Amino acid sequence: MSETDLHDELRQLVLARGYERREQPFPLSSGGMSHDYVDMRRAVARGADLRTAGLAVVSALARHGVVFDAIGGMTMGADPVAHAVALLTDGSWYSVRKAVKDHGRQQRVEGATIGPGVRVVVIEDTVSTGRSLFDAYEVVRDTGAEIVAACTILDRGEAIAPRFAELGVPYVAVLSYRDLGIEPIGAGEANSGEASAGPAGPDTSAPSTSG
Repeated sequence: MSETDLHDELRQLVLARGYERREQPFPLSSGGMSHDYVDMRRAVARGADLRTAGLAVVSALARHGVVFDAIGGMTMGADPVAHAVALLTDGSWYSVRKAVKDHGRQQRVEGATIGPGVRVVVIEDTVSTGRSLFDAYEVVRDTGAEIVAACTILDRGEAIAPRFAELGVPYVAVLSYRDLGIEPIGAGEANSGEASAGPAGPDTSAPSTSG
């Protein structure tokens, strides 16, 4: 299946299984409000749909020239797709705890051992302000691992790409808010009556490499 086909199949399954338009705006974990509810974990809960999401991530990373040893991010948003990508690529997955556990080795990173010499992708299923993605980035950075890209299945805003560009980290969003035809987070969507842009198609931007 081509990347365009994967992109379109993923977009359709997210709209069919994970999207809901609500008359009353609801609070987002990022602190904003939105009429558009996207539950990516519900969207890819079926095995075949999770495989589609994993293939779309693998394809997008490959097109951006990203070569990696392990993929993961903050639990639990990153976990399903990280596991899927690891299975599809015979690579490794890791998961970042929200806090240090108080027993055992008291570590924040579970799964694959990451550190110096390990090429790592940091991923989140859906981002708006990117708080979870950047929190995971900081934890992984502190291990000494080489962060070769940050990635998301769905970017609901415009703020994250410039921040990773400043860090010199390639940023890959498989889908954007434009693909779902919804307003971006931070655009006053709870009060906006403007029509959303239509599907944008696969992301064709070059990796962000500026320092």
